[in-house]
Amino acid sequence: MLSHLLIKNLALIEELNIDFSSGLNIVTGETGAGKSIIIGAVQLILGQRAEKSLIRGGAESCEITGIFELADRPDAVAEVDAVLQAAGAPPCDDGQLIVRRVITDKSSRAFANAAPVTVAVLKELGDVLIDVHGPYDHQSLLRPARQLTVLDAFGDLGKEVEACAALHAVLRQVQERIRQSTEEFASPDMVDLLRFQVKEIEHAALRPGEDEELAQRHARVANASELLELVQRAHAAISEQEGCLQDRLGDVIRDMQEVERMDPEGGHRFLLSLEAASNELQTVSEEMSSYLEEIEVDPRELAELEERMALIQRLKRKYGGSLEEVAAHLEAVVERLSRLDDQGAWREKLRRDEKEAEAALLEAARALSRKRRREARRLAPLVTEKLQRLGFPDGQFDVQIEDAAVGAHGMDAVEFQVAPNPGEGSAPLRVIASSGEIARVMLALKTVLTAADRVPLLIFDEVDANIGGVVALTVGAELKKLGTQHQIICISHLPQIAAGGDRHFRVAKMVRGKRTVATMDCLDGEARIDELARMLGGEESSSVVRKHAAEMIDKVSR
Repeated sequence: MLSHLLIKNLALIEELNIDFSSGLNIVTGETGAGKSIIIGAVQLILGQRAEKSLIRGGAESCEITGIFELADRPDAVAEVDAVLQAAGAPPCDDGQLIVRRVITDKSSRAFANAAPVTVAVLKELGDVLIDVHGPYDHQSLLRPARQLTVLDAFGDLGKEVEACAALHAVLRQVQERIRQSTEEFASPDMVDLLRFQVKEIEHAALRPGEDEELAQRHARVANASELLELVQRAHAAISEQEGCLQDRLGDVIRDMQEVERMDPEGGHRFLLSLEAASNELQTVSEEMSSYLEEIEVDPRELAELEERMALIQRLKRKYGGSLEEVAAHLEAVVERLSRLDDQGAWREKLRRDEKEAEAALLEAARALSRKRRREARRLAPLVTEKLQRLGFPDGQFDVQIEDAAVGAHGMDAVEFQVAPNPGEGSAPLRVIASSGEIARVMLALKTVLTAADRVPLLIFDEVDANIGGVVALTVGAELKKLGTQHQIICISHLPQIAAGGDRHFRVAKMVRGKRTVATMDCLDGEARIDELARMLGGEESSSVVRKHAAEMIDKVSR
């Protein structure tokens, strides 16, 4: 639900902090007091186009912040988080979403959970979170695609719809393979080229990592002469030439042996280290001898290495930047040749697969269509009954289902139609002209579809247009009932509806510092009775009117 709304410098509003409740929130006030600004603020944080004329005179910017608490609606949290993730914004923390909009003369900035987002992202969030019913265009139930979804939800047809979608995906995959096989048609020259590629790569008999091994071996063979010279000189310096390291170290050891004779403790310590060093030199000398025996200056081996390296480099240039890519190319070409060798049989199999997938999808779509038509016959009288209680005594609601191309959603085109007045034919819900009629039709639909519709917040404006008396009481009762499943913000001019609010706000205009400002106060106790008395058309101080107002509130609360 929308738990808190902060508005700064929007039209007549200087600053408002509003805490809404769950259930039915009623907004009342004199005509022109600014009630619609509240709805406009909610729509702005959920993606409505911003005009700089909305900024309060004298201010540089206006700002709206909304806090949505969604922890009790995990389905909405999942949808919101999906939108946020796609936008690179943080997910909801404990089900809380904070949306902010800042509008200046030159720009409009939007934020979701403190991260900057586009207005398009706000609109996506709005589609999940809110439906506004009245003289506004944010009405998801007016879209035929949404009506189809709602009918499926009403009839609990989710599994059938998923089955159709899965079968449609299978069909699309088969059709994609057919398209690829058509594009893959190869001429004899192309087949010859592919066979040459296979022969060339297979003949090379490449080994994983061979290029690195060859590079190391080549470096050794190519530098054999220089390596021999360097190692031979080092070996001679250690153990062969006159005055070599081993001879000189032997002289030092004999001196320390004499020291040990005169000072056993000190001399022994030096001797241990020197003898260890002598052993290390001997080991190095032996390893160098072995290394010199391994080195061989062989121009023929060098030529063979360079020839092999050139072959590998050529294959890598032709078929990929690495031996792994060359191997992958070989695998792909072998697979393609296998298909081309039996192209006719392969295409025939794909055509059979396509026919089987089409038949399976058609069967599932027909089964889904039969259930949809059954649920449409069940839904229509339920909504008709609500319409007739909401001021359309002869109103009729109907769900028209027409055949459509078979697709992921089945084979039906759904259109909600309404005949609100006697003597008039049915018309699609989206073309009803009267905003008051639209609002009440939406109320009827929402009441019936409460379990099927997951939008958390519903806003009704002009729901009470051209009604009164018993119908107004019925509308109020239906709103109250709907408020047990959704949060509702309802702008009303009728006390019969206002009396049922779980929270009641009054919007008023006043002059402050020679400037007109709009205020919004939460009413309780006597203040609420005063407001209902005003709406009843009597003097607010009249004891009779106030008593009637108090009785209305008490009756609804009971």
